[in-house]
Amino acid sequence: MANGSVLPNRIAKAAMEENLAGDGQLPDERLLRLNRRWSEGGTGLLITGNVMVHAQAMTGPAGVVLDADSPLEPFTRWAKAAKSGGAAVWMQINHPGRQVFAEMPGVAWGPSAIRVDIGKQSKRLAQPVAMTEEEIADTVARFADTARLAEKAGFDGVEIHAADGYLLSQFLSPLSNVRTDRWGGSLDNRARLLLDVVRKVRATVAPQFAVAVKLNSADFQRGGFEVADAQRVIAMLAPLGVDLVELSGGSYESPAMSGRPADGRAP
Repeated sequence: MANGSVLPNRIAKAAMEENLAGDGQLPDERLLRLNRRWSEGGTGLLITGNVMVHAQAMTGPAGVVLDADSPLEPFTRWAKAAKSGGAAVWMQINHPGRQVFAEMPGVAWGPSAIRVDIGKQSKRLAQPVAMTEEEIADTVARFADTARLAEKAGFDGVEIHAADGYLLSQFLSPLSNVRTDRWGGSLDNRARLLLDVVRKVRATVAPQFAVAVKLNSADFQRGGFEVADAQRVIAMLAPLGVDLVELSGGSYESPAMSGRPADGRAP
């Protein structure tokens, strides 16, 4: 890694949304048991599924949250279980933005007030509101707080989720971000939130703590975030101390990550 850390081997388990949170949106014995088995199987790196940075912004009722109000002990046990077989473990940290179901309590935020379009099922998703400057600043701080707490709990790094149509990906996409202020318009403006999050996280954690980014190679929607955009964003990330960029693609509207891109291209 760029930070000097060395993984035990090249086998990595990518993130998946386990939906195994226990009471209080905390990891319980089910997640510990699962990660213990993965680690003891010889995997060099485990990347957790979504851990949300905002308890009022959830993709579903069984998601894990780590924020300033969370007790740290369950996360310390999670990290210990994941490292029991010698693996390193990174926590994937995320904010869903507008990709939240309408029946979920809390907030539905986006760069712009544009609902996710999944055809006849669109009303199942919440109508988002465009974020204010204060809400954007608060979200940057939340990502940094969650990264700091992950390090304190014993995780070896974080992966900042900026793919698959979640909040940071929404800001990057010209289809979901039609703002006319400094957060929208040009790619430099649309990438500003991601870059601010990375800078804040990198400044908050120790130099040896890994900071990765999950980024769409493309939205797989015509007029959306494209491969050339991804290349430019990766170049923007390069000087910020990012250790790894994982490429994904798509969103709820074009689930290329599940093999069903809306524009028909291969994911």
